[in-house]
Amino acid sequence: MTPSVVSRTTAPFPLIALAIESARRLGASGVLILPEGPIEWEFAREHGDDVPIIVATSSERQLEAAKSAGLATVEVEPTEASIVERISLALIEAVAGDVLMAGAQIVVVYSGFDVEDLDSISVIRLGEHLERLTARDLRELETSVPFETLKAVVDVAVEIGREGREGKNVGTLIVVGDSRNVLPRTRQLGFDPFKGYRRKERNLRDPRVREAVKEIAQLDGAFVVARDGTVEAACRLIDAPMTGLSLPKGLGTRHWAAAAITETTKAVAVVVSQSNGAVRLFQGGDVILRIAPMRHARAMKWQETDLEPAPT
Repeated sequence: MTPSVVSRTTAPFPLIALAIESARRLGASGVLILPEGPIEWEFAREHGDDVPIIVATSSERQLEAAKSAGLATVEVEPTEASIVERISLALIEAVAGDVLMAGAQIVVVYSGFDVEDLDSISVIRLGEHLERLTARDLRELETSVPFETLKAVVDVAVEIGREGREGKNVGTLIVVGDSRNVLPRTRQLGFDPFKGYRRKERNLRDPRVREAVKEIAQLDGAFVVARDGTVEAACRLIDAPMTGLSLPKGLGTRHWAAAAITETTKAVAVVVSQSNGAVRLFQGGDVILRIAPMRHARAMKWQETDLEPAPT
C-alpha cells in the first residue's frame, strides 16, 4: 500500500473535489466516500464524470440519493468499529459486488478527525497480489457459508488481530459452516463457555456475542460456528488428518488445523495469527485470502510465499 496522503478541511465539497483530482493525477481506479451526513451527490457526479465514485454507507437515504445521482454504491452494516476497519470492510464489499476491481488503487474520503465531517483523504493501494481475489472467489465462498455469516466471522477476526486483548497479541481459529461434519472431527479441550445458552444468545451478529468471542479467543482451542452465525462450540481441538497438505512456510498449528478441517469438510476456517494479527481464510485445505491487520490504515494484501509439506 502507498503511504496515506491525509488532508483536512471542514467542508466536504472541496475535499471531494480534491480527492477526484488526486485520483485523476494518480491514475487511481476511483474515489471511495464514506459519508457521515447528507451530501449533495450531484456535485460529486458533475466533478467526477471521468472518475468512478463509490459511496459506502449503511444509510438507506444516502444510498438512494447516491444512486439517483448516478453513483456506484456499496451497502455496509452499521457498526461502531474504527474507521480503518470500516474502510477495510467497505473495500471487501466493493470487491464482492464487482464495484471495485481487486488490485486497485483507490482514493478514500472519510471522517478521520471529526465524526460529523468528511475531513480526511487516504490513498490505498491494495496488495499487488490481491488481483488473484475476484468477486467470483467471494461468491464461491457463499456456496458453503452465507456471505453475511462469513462477514461477521471476518469482522470479529480482524478485531482480534488488530486489538488483541489486554495489551497482548491473540491468535484464534474459527471454523464456520458444515458444523454437522466439523464437530465430530473435534474434541473438547475443557470448559465450553457457550454451552447451555439458547441459539439466539450465541449468534455472532449480536455485538455482545462478538465481544464474548474476543474474550474467549484468549483460551486454547477453536470456535465452531454454524451457517447462520450461531456459535456451536468453543475451545475445541481439531482432530483432522493433515496428510497431503502444503502451506506457506512459517504458518503455525492453527493454520495447519484450519487446512485440515477444510480439506475434510465443506467448512471455511478463519485464522488469526498471534504473531502479527494477520487473518487468513481457508477453504478446501488452502489459503484463499489473507487480510493484513489494519493498523495505521493498511490495506488487505495477499502474500506470496513458498510452500512446505504437512508436518509428519
